[in-house]
Amino acid sequence: MSDKIKSNWLETQVELMKAIQGYEKKDSRKKVGNVDYVNDGEEKKLLRVIFASSRHRSKADHNTIRDMIASMDGEGYEEAIIIAEEFTYGAVKLIREDENLDYVSKEDRTPFSTTEILYAIQVKTFELCESICGKAPTTEDECKGYRNGKYSCAVRRISDDSEFHAERGWMALVYDDFSKLTEIKDRQARGR
Repeated sequence: MSDKIKSNWLETQVELMKAIQGYEKKDSRKKVGNVDYVNDGEEKKLLRVIFASSRHRSKADHNTIRDMIASMDGEGYEEAIIIAEEFTYGAVKLIREDENLDYVSKEDRTPFSTTEILYAIQVKTFELCESICGKAPTTEDECKGYRNGKYSCAVRRISDDSEFHAERGWMALVYDDFSKLTEIKDRQARGR
């Protein structure tokens, strides 16, 4: 994920948005502390992530939202979502005045359903299987990560656990399962 997005919560939210809604990185504006992602589907959508700097927390204020509205107008976005750990009262008020704006904060945990997160887990599992083993298995027997009742692969274990957690309705654990897969992917990208 990089670009100084230092919060595990923030990184997980961005990865969920990318997996579920198809956002792709557009640019990083380190001086102002955000990263933009775009979904160029039927309607062009902007996802702006406010990341924490060494001196500031991930927080969106009134000026941040005004800047986002200007980006929407100037670049032809139909909708925009802003993600930050915190929002000021003025920022939330401004967002609620525009039907094409939405936000996700740490207080909300996640705006996704269990089914959507399970889908994201499948996407992330598929990516990890391809990068670790060279291909994703098409049948249960093809997976080398589970043999004779024992797990040898963290990815397979997390994937199986997520299904169990979802069956029980343990949304927080399903979310954490996705977060664990994101951490594995991030470690792999850094070469660890």
